[in-house]
Amino acid sequence: MTAPGGSSRRSALTAMLGTWPCLRGAMAEDANSPLRIAISESMVVDVNLSDARAAMQTWIRRIQLDLNVAIEIDAKVFSTTEEIVRLIRNGQLDAAAMNVVEYRPVRDLFDTSEIFVGAGTSGPDEYLLLVKRDGGFNRLADLRGHKLCSLRAPKMCVAPAWLSTVLDAERLGPAEGFLGAMTWDTKVSRVVLPVFFGQAEACLTSKRGFGVMCELNPQVAKDLTAIAASPLLVTCFYAFRKNYRDPNRERFFNLHKTLLSGAAGRQLATLFQFDELTVRDSSCLASSLSILDKAERVHTKLAPGGRKG
Repeated sequence: MTAPGGSSRRSALTAMLGTWPCLRGAMAEDANSPLRIAISESMVVDVNLSDARAAMQTWIRRIQLDLNVAIEIDAKVFSTTEEIVRLIRNGQLDAAAMNVVEYRPVRDLFDTSEIFVGAGTSGPDEYLLLVKRDGGFNRLADLRGHKLCSLRAPKMCVAPAWLSTVLDAERLGPAEGFLGAMTWDTKVSRVVLPVFFGQAEACLTSKRGFGVMCELNPQVAKDLTAIAASPLLVTCFYAFRKNYRDPNRERFFNLHKTLLSGAAGRQLATLFQFDELTVRDSSCLASSLSILDKAERVHTKLAPGGRKG
C-alpha cells in the first residue's frame, strides 16, 4: 500500500484509541504466556513518535482487557535496532517488526520458516530511478554532478544499497562523489515533482508511489521515465525468534487474518502501511539480502585500503 499522508495516519492514531470488537475471539482466552513484541522505529515515518507511542500503548491495553491476552512491549513502544538485537540475544523477545537491513546481521536468531509480510498492494515493490524523458539523461553516467531526490520511507530502506550497486556496476563510484547533491523527503510528490518541473535531474522512488503520482497526473507518466529499476523487493516484516513454538504464534497469525475485517483494524493498517499480511519463508527476502551483500562488497572495495579496480 502506498504510504498515506500524515493526516490519514494521524486519523489512524485517533481511531486506534477506540474499541476493538472486530478482534474478539481472534486470540485465545489464555494470558499465562505473554507474547513479547518489539516494533522497530524504522517501521514508522512521518508520524509524531510520541503520538504513535501513546496510541500503541492504548491499543495494547485494549487487547489485554478485551481479549484477555497478555502482551509485553517496551514502554517506549518503538525500539532501536540495538535494543531489538539485545532482547533477542537474551531470549527476552518473541517477535519483532523490522526491516531487512536490521534483520540481515542477526538473521540466525530468527525463525526463517515463517515470516509475516505484506501482500496485495502492500506487497513487494520496486525502486525506480526516474529522469525527464527528453531531458538528455539516457543513462546513469549522464547524472554525474546532478541533483537526485530520494524518497525516505520504511520500504525504501534498501534503496541506498541498491543505488550503490547500480553505480558500481557502471564504474561510476559512490553516490556521494558521483552526484552533485542528494535530498530526501517522506512525500512521494516532493520527490517526483521536482524532476517533473525541472528542479532536479533525477529521483529515486518506489514503483508503486510513482504509479499513484501518474494516476493523479497522467502528464507525469508521459514526461518521466526510468533509467534503472530494482527487482521486486520485500523489505519490512514480522519475524519470530528461533525455536518459539508458543500457542501465541498461531494466535498472532489468526489475529492478522481477521484484523482488516473491522474499521479499527483498518486504521491500524493505515498507520503501519499494509493492507494484507501473508506468511512466507525467508526466501522472499533473497533479492533484498543479495543487494545488501553486494553493497557491502562495494563499500569494502571503495574503502581506504580496499581494492578500487
